[in-house]
Amino acid sequence: MNSIQIETFAVNAVKDSILMSDYLTPFINDNDKEPSWDGAVYIYKDKDCTKNNLKGRLPVQVKGKECNDLTKDEISYAMSVVDLNNYLNDGGAILFVVYIGNGGLCKKIYYIELPPIKLRVELETANGQKTKTLKLKEFPIDSNKKASIFLNCYENCRRQASFSSATLLTLDELQEQGVLEGITVPISTIGTEDPNIALLNSEVYVYANIRGSSIPQPLEMIPMDMYTQETEPAIISIGDKQFYSSLKRIRNAKQIKCIFGESFSITFVGNNVPCKIKYKSSDNVRVIAKDLEFIITYIEEGYFSLNGNRTKFDYDNANLSNFNIEEQKKNLQTAKDVVYLLDMFGCKKDINITDLSKSDWVNLDRLIRGLIYKEPIALKFENYSPVQIFNVGKLRFAICLTPNEQKANTFYLSDFFKTEMPACIELRTGETISISQYFILKKDDLNNLDNIRLEVLLPSFQKIQRHFESISRANWFFLELLSAYDESKNQQLLETAKEFSIWLYDFSGEELSYAVKELNRLQVIKRMRNFTIQEVRTVYSIIEDRTVTDFIRAGAYLLLDQQQLAEIHFERLDDTIKEKFKTYPIYHFWKLEEKENGQTQNADS
Repeated sequence: MNSIQIETFAVNAVKDSILMSDYLTPFINDNDKEPSWDGAVYIYKDKDCTKNNLKGRLPVQVKGKECNDLTKDEISYAMSVVDLNNYLNDGGAILFVVYIGNGGLCKKIYYIELPPIKLRVELETANGQKTKTLKLKEFPIDSNKKASIFLNCYENCRRQASFSSATLLTLDELQEQGVLEGITVPISTIGTEDPNIALLNSEVYVYANIRGSSIPQPLEMIPMDMYTQETEPAIISIGDKQFYSSLKRIRNAKQIKCIFGESFSITFVGNNVPCKIKYKSSDNVRVIAKDLEFIITYIEEGYFSLNGNRTKFDYDNANLSNFNIEEQKKNLQTAKDVVYLLDMFGCKKDINITDLSKSDWVNLDRLIRGLIYKEPIALKFENYSPVQIFNVGKLRFAICLTPNEQKANTFYLSDFFKTEMPACIELRTGETISISQYFILKKDDLNNLDNIRLEVLLPSFQKIQRHFESISRANWFFLELLSAYDESKNQQLLETAKEFSIWLYDFSGEELSYAVKELNRLQVIKRMRNFTIQEVRTVYSIIEDRTVTDFIRAGAYLLLDQQQLAEIHFERLDDTIKEKFKTYPIYHFWKLEEKENGQTQNADS
């Protein structure tokens, strides 16, 4: 075929294709009279293609090329830089390239939208060459999609027309100047196409809304690979077991990826292309236990159900060379053991395996064998204690050790907070009294132990032998609870401290002084809310009691936020008592000197 025949075939192919749309009318010449254009396509607001409904016109250029390979979805085509400059000066265009094969019997149309911003980018990267290679996509068959391409390109050409040669500020520059009010990504479509699908299939440009300007400025960044992401409710099950209640869909113009949990995904590329299955193990054990069980069950059962619809496993096309079923089953059992262990501890946290050192893995193995499988565990200590802390990564567990009488240096393990241990102290008088096993817990333990059960603390103290020394130690433990709360702001600690303060309040004045009991109760309340008038009167009654110490008065004034009066009584204490005062949780209300910014901070802020 000669060049005239090729161009004629090309123009006729584009005209015939455009005529299939109810919203478009082509006026394209096949004799190439204009220097850089072959005509224009008129775009209408509705199917009544009259002057009254004319939306606008978009210049077009049609090129033909003889080629028998019509299988490609995308092609490259070298275009004259002179033509591209002419398109830019005219406000944009659409370029068509038609592949013509088998002597004109077969044709395939490709296109590229060329609004001003894209033309600017292409010309700036031409590097002084006479031609610039462009990437063209296959022109769709669907009539509404054709109309949407022209409408969207026309709208972008209009928005960008006044910026064809203007200096464009970048997003960073607009933010630095403080004039950026937002960005928009406008899409124009015809028909009932899903907006998300339209976004993925359309030429997308980003516009900046600038303070003081009614015209959005286009940005010289053109998103190359748009995708949408959404999470939707879904019931994913195999047999009678439901694994997930939602899934994530990530969609671009060519494929849809469905993600189940955090590790497993299925990618659908096309109707005739096998789906791609991918499993990438998470680092978090709870996730591994669920996701790994799902993929193994899916492979063995051969399907999973999504909202009742079965998806079969594609054994013929699946590549399982890097997924050893038997090895992964062992990994799954380990993960399940770890999750079971965490649940036994009442620990809601997860374990990230990348956090684990060699000693952490050893401790984890000991805990699994000792607590789940009840095996005696071999341990060696320089200083043996019946309660030990086992560290596993960022987690800490308090564990009771009971010597195994059958074999030396082996012990049975149990959860410290589920095991009643006899605890007692010997007084100077030689008398031995029982105390709560939890008295050994300090502020850091209360905040950092991951098997702690706050609900067992008070009942344990309530069982102790009623004695001045045991009550005093219970009061000290209450203060540890408050200190722990001040550091972590864990509301459960404060609620537990409140329960302790109520219990301690019922002891007689001989067992625990009235002033101490009231300060206990009131400093819990102050951490929860403002005082009532009656509670303020109670604090003043303590201050006015001539029998109380300066230590007590300083604390009482702190509860009333009367810093200067608290300092007066604090200064009357000797240096040793001052340092002791600072260790009490009531010192939390001590106001430090004002900072340069005029803000006052609490002592432990």
